[in-house]
Amino acid sequence: MYFAPVIAMLHNTKLKRWHPIVFVESPLPGPPSADKPVRHKSKGHHTTGFATRQEALDHIKNDLGQKIKEIAIGDVREALDKDFAWDGEDIPAMTIFFGERDGKTVPLMG
Repeated sequence: MYFAPVIAMLHNTKLKRWHPIVFVESPLPGPPSADKPVRHKSKGHHTTGFATRQEALDHIKNDLGQKIKEIAIGDVREALDKDFAWDGEDIPAMTIFFGERDGKTVPLMG
C-alpha cells in the first residue's frame, strides 16, 4: 500500500535517461497536526529508465499510474512539470515536501 503517492520524474543527466519515480507520505515525527507540512520519501524508480521523456510519460499514463492507483490509499498525484536531476551516481533516494500551486502538485524546493 502507498499512502498519498506522488509520481514524479527523475532525469539521469549522466546517461540522459528519464525514470518515473514514486514518493509516498512519510509523516514527520510527533503527534499529527494539520499545521505540519507533509513529507514524502522516494519509494522507488523505474530502474532502466527511458530514452526519451515522452516514453517515460507514456509509461506513467499507461502502466505505472494505473498500478499505483490500485494500491494507493488516498489520491495519486503527479508532479511532472519539472524533473529531479540525478547525476547517475549512487541511489537517488530523496525526501521531498510537495504542495499545491495553481491546481498542480509541485515540489517545495528552494
